[in-house]
Amino acid sequence: MSPLLLYIAIFLTSLSTLTFEITLTRFFSIAQWYHLAFMVVSIALLGIGASGSVLMLFPSLRKASLNKIIPVTTFALSLTALGSYLIANHIPFEMVRLSYDYRQFFYLFLYYLLFSLPFFFGGLTISLALSQLPSQANSIYSADK
Repeated sequence: MSPLLLYIAIFLTSLSTLTFEITLTRFFSIAQWYHLAFMVVSIALLGIGASGSVLMLFPSLRKASLNKIIPVTTFALSLTALGSYLIANHIPFEMVRLSYDYRQFFYLFLYYLLFSLPFFFGGLTISLALSQLPSQANSIYSADK
C-alpha cells in the first residue's frame, strides 16, 4: 500500500469514527434523553480498547499485509456503523423503565455491544498501521487528526 493511500485511509477512518461518535451523541440525546449522551465516550473507548486487546491476543493479525487487511477493516467499519444504528432503532430500551424492568439492563448491554463495533474496526485499522509501520508513526498520527 502506498503511503499516500494509507494516510488517506487513516484520515477517513478517523473522520468517520469521530462523525459516528457525534451522531451517537445526538442519537442518545434525542432518543433516550440527554442523560445517556455521556455514554458515547465509554462506548468509543470500549471499542478501541477491545481492538488493541485483539491485536495483542492474535499477533498473526499484526503480520498480515496492510494491502489486504486495511480494506477489510475499513469496510467492516462502514457496515457496522450503519448496521448498528439500524439495529439499535429496534431495541426496546427505555431509560424510564430501568428502575423496575431488569430487561432494560440487557438492552443497554446490547447498545454497548452494537455501538462499540464500529469503534473496534476503526481502532483496529489505526492500530494495525501503527504496529506495522512504527517508523512512520509521526506521519500516521498526523493523518489521524
